[in-house]
Order: sequence, then structure tokens, then C-alpha cells
Amino acid sequence: MNHSTVLPPAALSVALGLLLASGHAGAQSTSSLPAPLSQAELSRLVQQQALQIQQLEARLRAVEGGHSTAGAAAATQPSALDTRVAALESSQAKAPKVTWSKGAPEFSSADGSVAFRPRGRLFVDASSTDGSSVSDRNISGTEIRSVRLGAEGRYGILGWAVEGDFADNAVAWKSVYATVDHRLFGLPADLTVGNRLNDRGIDGSSSTSNTPFQDRNVVGTLMLPQRGLFGVGLTERVYGKDWHASLSVAGNDLNNAGTDNDSQTWATRVHWNPVANDAVTVHLGAWAFHEEIAAGASGVVRSSAIAGHFNDLVKIAPGTLLGAERSTSYGAELAGFFGPAWATGEWGTRNLRGADASGRYDLDHEAWAISAGWFLAGARPAYSGKAGTWGRVKVADPVTRGGAGAWELKGRYEDVDYAELPSGGTGHAWTLGANWYLNDFSRVMFEAIRWQTRNRSGTGQGRDEGTTFNTRLQVAF
Repeated sequence: MNHSTVLPPAALSVALGLLLASGHAGAQSTSSLPAPLSQAELSRLVQQQALQIQQLEARLRAVEGGHSTAGAAAATQPSALDTRVAALESSQAKAPKVTWSKGAPEFSSADGSVAFRPRGRLFVDASSTDGSSVSDRNISGTEIRSVRLGAEGRYGILGWAVEGDFADNAVAWKSVYATVDHRLFGLPADLTVGNRLNDRGIDGSSSTSNTPFQDRNVVGTLMLPQRGLFGVGLTERVYGKDWHASLSVAGNDLNNAGTDNDSQTWATRVHWNPVANDAVTVHLGAWAFHEEIAAGASGVVRSSAIAGHFNDLVKIAPGTLLGAERSTSYGAELAGFFGPAWATGEWGTRNLRGADASGRYDLDHEAWAISAGWFLAGARPAYSGKAGTWGRVKVADPVTRGGAGAWELKGRYEDVDYAELPSGGTGHAWTLGANWYLNDFSRVMFEAIRWQTRNRSGTGQGRDEGTTFNTRLQVAF
């Protein structure tokens, strides 16, 4: 084998390094410096070192299964090392992925077509009421408002979610559904089959994990079908640029005992963002539903927990209404998001028709609410323009990473009018509060509610008013 006297730069560097190292070691072992080498001797020494390096490379390739000679390998760079690196990168690209962006591990295939993650939430509440002329209403206490556990996933265009809620000393199924992604009129759409939260209003369509207040406003909690916030059925949603629309038909929710007929509800909602940019977003929306109420159905109208969830005695009572056969309801939404500030307004009305002992009736009740908030620092309002709902706040400087988190000030006024019902009451409430967002998945909420009720049935009849202080620690993932 012939070796050129022109050496590769890398080999020359290594050889010179070895030479200097050996010279330095010799200097430590003897008191006199070695005689300087001639140019010819230095060149021969460097060539010997280069030959040794080539021999070592050949042995390494032989151990690794290579069969080419050292000269051929030197002429074909990159060689086995580049091949192995490429193979490693290819295998890593095909490996499953794990992310923690939503607060819990999400496992997905390399192309994202298959995914799975656990989901859940914990609400720990404390409440204290004072100032009511009805002494029984002046109570304080704590509760685990909600412990929700479940999972969600995806197989290509097929998605699914299963979730149960432990609250009010009972266990109830909440989100249990499958979705199929498709296109409708050339636009992205999805079809939901199962038990899913109604699409009705900003607050009514949003998870309470995301709403700025501990509870949805009175439009979201009272202007709803007899079946409640959930129902087993079909929902078709289509999404355009800065708008969406939905149409659904559903029976009772998943927790129905199955001893009688379901009520049937047809519902629709549409929202549009006429302005949508980084500085300003404007939301306009409307919704409606019609229901055929099963004979003997209970819970046709609901009391308003105007002071929060814990105190069951402070409510605006609708009274008793028997013989309801059908209802029609509709409402409007308006909201704006301006940098760190936001404001919303919602209104809804519901018409009930049926017959009781006094004959046929045709009665209305309504509710409305306005609210506003402002982030002092660390975050901005979270709004989902795709579905017209509240989103999850993203905290720039989380407490869990040594930061200050994000602070939000908020206020709300809401009004309920059941006066047209046979023994229905009226009432309103002012709420002032603040939210401290520890990170993207947890927050501490503080609220002071000044409420007034005028009931004609139940406890606290006549005019009554008081103040309730509520706090919550929330973790949701």
C-alpha cells in the first residue's frame, strides 16, 4: 500500500499532538532536553503516526462489520458513521412522542394521527354568607366542588372523550362522546355522537375550568332545556374563517334513569368575529332551542344559585310549574377582547307552554348578565375564536417556575326574572373579584357577591339581601 507524503490535516494535527505530548513527558523524566529532530525525521514520524491512525480506523470498521479497506473508506466519506446517524435519526422520527403542554402527558404517534391523554380537574371551594335577614342563610363552609377524571384520544379522524364527575356526594357522567372530522360544503366540520356539553352562549358553551368566574352566568345556568347542560344525541359543527355554526338533536343526558321517555331538544348556535386580530377581537353570537318535554318530567325550571354553589339556601326560586309540554328559547351574545381587557354581555328568554289544573298556559322567563375583566400583568384573556368560547389562560411567568403568575380583576352583574311564572321570584347580584393564575393549569379565585332575592316560594320569601365571599383553588388538566 502506498502512502502519500501529503497528509490529511486531521492526521497531521493528531500526530503533532502526540509528538508534543511525548516530548513533554520526556522533559519531566530527564534533566536535559532531547536533541531537536531534523525536517526529514519529523516528516517520517508524522507519517508513522498517520499510518497507525489509518490502521486503527480499519480495525474499528472491521469490528463494526465493515469490509472495505482503509484506503477505500478514506476515499468514500461520509462512511459507516453517517449511515448509522441517519438510521438513528430515522428511527427517532418514527418513535412515539410525549408532550406535557396540556398539564398531563399526551402520548401520540410520530405523525400525530393517534393520541391519548388523561384529563381531569379539582375544585376546592370555601364560602361564607352574612347579612341575610333569614338567619339560616348566614352559613359558612367548604366543599370539594368537583373532582373530574377521564381521558381523551384520537384515531385519525375519529376522536373520543370519557369523563366522570364526583360532586354533590354523587357520581355523574359528563363528557362521553365520539367525534368524526370531515368536510361540509368544503369547510372543516365535526360530527359528535354521545353526551356532550350544549353549544349555547359564551358561558353556557364553555367549561367552568375556563370561565373567569367560579360559576357560569345566569343565562348559561338557567336558559337551558329540561335535560340540562348535557344531552345524548348528535351535534354537527362547521367552522369557517372567524365563525362557526352548530345544529344538534338530543335526548336526556347520560345519567337518565331510563324509566320514562326522554325529552327531545333541537338546538342551534352561530358565532361570528367581525374583527379578529392581535389587538382587538369582537364576538357576536346567537342561539336557540326547541324542546318537547316528556310527560311528568322534573326540573323543567331551575333555581338560580345567585350566591355561588355552596349555599343552597340563597337562591332565586322559580316556583312550581306542572304540566309543561314544550318550550322555546333563544338568546344573544356580545363580547370584546382588547389586549389585557375583556367585556361580555348575554341575554336569553324561554317560553313554556303546557296545561295545569287551571287550564293551558303560555309563560316566559328571562335572564341577562354583563361582565368585564382586566389582566394586570402576565397574561391576556383567553378566547377561542374557532368555537366562540372561553379558552385556557396562558401564563407568561408561572409561579411554579419562580415567577409571579398572572393577576386578573373582574366584575359582573346578573339579573333573573321568573315573575311571570305562577310563584316565581326575581333577583340580581353584583360580583367583584380577582383571579391569581399560578400557571396554565391552576388558579386561585376570589369573589365577593352582593345579592338580592324576592322569592314567592321556598325559603326567604319576600325581599332579602346579603353578601357572600367565595374562594376556590382550581387545578385542571
